[in-house]
Amino acid sequence: MATRQQNNGTMNGAHDLHNQQVHTVAVPDTARCSGIASAELLAEAITYLHRDGIIILENAINSEHLDALNALLEPEAVEIANDPNHHFNFGKQTRNMDQAPPLIPDLMYQDIWTNPIVCSVTKAILGEKIVCHYANGNTALGPATGRQPVHSDIDQPHPLFPFAYIINIPLSDVNLESGATEVWVGSHRDSCVDQHTTDIYDNEAGLTIKPELLELRRKHSPPINPSTKKGSLIIRDVRLWHAGVPNKTHKPRIMLAFVYQPRWYQAPSKVLLPLKARPLIERWQGETGLEFNAEWVDGEVDHKKLNSNEVDFSSRNKKMLELETLMHPSRY
Repeated sequence: MATRQQNNGTMNGAHDLHNQQVHTVAVPDTARCSGIASAELLAEAITYLHRDGIIILENAINSEHLDALNALLEPEAVEIANDPNHHFNFGKQTRNMDQAPPLIPDLMYQDIWTNPIVCSVTKAILGEKIVCHYANGNTALGPATGRQPVHSDIDQPHPLFPFAYIINIPLSDVNLESGATEVWVGSHRDSCVDQHTTDIYDNEAGLTIKPELLELRRKHSPPINPSTKKGSLIIRDVRLWHAGVPNKTHKPRIMLAFVYQPRWYQAPSKVLLPLKARPLIERWQGETGLEFNAEWVDGEVDHKKLNSNEVDFSSRNKKMLELETLMHPSRY
């Protein structure tokens, strides 16, 4: 009975009262420069990721790299927003849209694309063979008033254990005023497909969480909007409930996003990459172990045209799908 309750989002409130903040792991300068995570740093990161489904790694990225990308992407945000075919997350009223990083090798920085500390943390949980299936971004345009519904990024049958992490990299300081994402700490532990509604938001169906489950969880673990400093990144379990909120400033809040999954999981989504970046990607793989499920293009790839509306983080592993009854016991 306890398992059935957890899978329907009705965990005992007393169990989650501590989950009222996102834990920050401070990355020492020596670790950031060397790319080597200590055993103590790994233990701290893994513990809080399992408990909360999200952590902040502070001082993980060279700020000069973030400034270079922001200088390019901030002016492009208006151009992209005016493209009538561009993908907005849950409709244009949210002012929240896809915005991918540039696919120019000189601007593809390792501490952003394959951060060694992040790779060490995710491999410690997912296993040594990890694959990036997604490389894009999320920009909150301002000033805005609309927001996203609360959702998780997986509405297909999935395990009750970690199988995908989203790496969010803000290009500047982020706070509630500029659109710090609303997160429901610990909600990944209750995740299952039965939590999702059939509501459709601007042709997006299935990701949103049932209102009655939100209200149940709000009583003991209400959502929060963690602020981050430039140079920080966020590691988030793909199952975690969250929502984009309005950016009330006049500057776009740009946040890049990468998704890492274990190779055995066999997720189908591919990362569109120019062939000229292949030597760089292969060098990173040798250094960090992170592979890219890439679709190589012989020529230029316009990052401004990349969308996430067809992304799929579900499994193609036949045995995993056969075990669906174990993954979602509340349904049977």
